[in-house]
Amino acid sequence: MYPSIMLSSFTRSSMIRAAALCSTLSVRPSAFSTDTTAPHLPAVASIDPLLAPPRATTRVFLEVGIGGKAAGQMVVELYGELTPRLAENFRQLCTGETGIGYPGSSFYRVVSGLTIQGGDIDGGGAGRAAFGEPFTPDNYAISHTAEGLISMATSGPGGSSRLADSRFVISLGDAKYLDGRYAAFGRVVEGMDVVRAIENVPVSGTRNAPTTKVLITGAGELLARH
Repeated sequence: MYPSIMLSSFTRSSMIRAAALCSTLSVRPSAFSTDTTAPHLPAVASIDPLLAPPRATTRVFLEVGIGGKAAGQMVVELYGELTPRLAENFRQLCTGETGIGYPGSSFYRVVSGLTIQGGDIDGGGAGRAAFGEPFTPDNYAISHTAEGLISMATSGPGGSSRLADSRFVISLGDAKYLDGRYAAFGRVVEGMDVVRAIENVPVSGTRNAPTTKVLITGAGELLARH
């Protein structure tokens, strides 16, 4: 069970006090490398999350506002065993423990029936990784077969750079066209109604930008009771 124990986006002392509570739940490597020479990477799109969901190691939340009004909260399970760097990057951006985080950033692109995109921390189409420099995703093993799947949007046209930062996409259904391009690392398990509310916001222009501000107003980590 996950009670409503929430770590606010920039509460370092709370993070330290709570770390012992979730030590058996979360996989948190102390250092992350951009080395891509891992010997046994799983094959691209080899895991269907509907048939064989990866084990969740921790849960985080995103609170969303649409047009200045609270729209609700999403809860995301992170697959820290299969994708440790991606999961830890997202977790740290939710807690804000490195000094940067998601609160105040927007959902900047909505493609109805396909994806919503958020995490543009610096604005203007730029993201920042919690670790500093953009980094290579752990793998592209999870196939985009499920709604609510969350993936890091690698930068460059069509994800061509293969480097992840803070920007992410949430799938609205089967989105296998993202396989091998964007790296999935978790799934929305509560609050799909919030995701659908974002999907229904009117958009304009070739970038499908929402005409109403859709902001992440809060974020943090949910801890398991032991």
